[in-house]
Amino acid sequence: MSVETYYPTMSREKLNPPQGLAAEIGMQRPFRFAEEEALLNIVRTYSQLSAEGDKLFKDFGISGPQYNVLRILRGHGTPVSVYQIAAEMITASPDMPRLVDRLVAAQLVTKTRCENDRRVVWVNLTKEGKALLKSIDQPLIDLHQSQLGHMGENELKTLSDLLYRARHPEAV
Repeated sequence: MSVETYYPTMSREKLNPPQGLAAEIGMQRPFRFAEEEALLNIVRTYSQLSAEGDKLFKDFGISGPQYNVLRILRGHGTPVSVYQIAAEMITASPDMPRLVDRLVAAQLVTKTRCENDRRVVWVNLTKEGKALLKSIDQPLIDLHQSQLGHMGENELKTLSDLLYRARHPEAV
């Protein structure tokens, strides 16, 4: 005899609780739409993984967005305008001038006004900024590997491709 014989009011959902995100957040019913579940999975994953990254950056005295600016500057190897930095940020930062000013105060970058166009501000990585990035490199690699190293290379490529497609529906 089944459990339902003894408890006729118990639904199949109670016998077979939802798995994945639904179970993780205590949902009793499945998601209404696959899009809703996927989006909430992205948000929950981002929240968990970014919290660990934020802690790492805090241990080095900077924030995630500040690291992002430093990373962009190192990648260019030459001074970059504040506008270009804003365009290349992984996550948008609403107050880029203030973010850059904090990095200037920490002596991690310098800024210079363009002689031809006073609206343009060039930002350059200092020796101290380069040294800080170098000291963060390995701990950040270790963090990424601890967060996603359990997934194979093909899985990670698929994940990256799917996330790109989610951001760029026109590319489908």
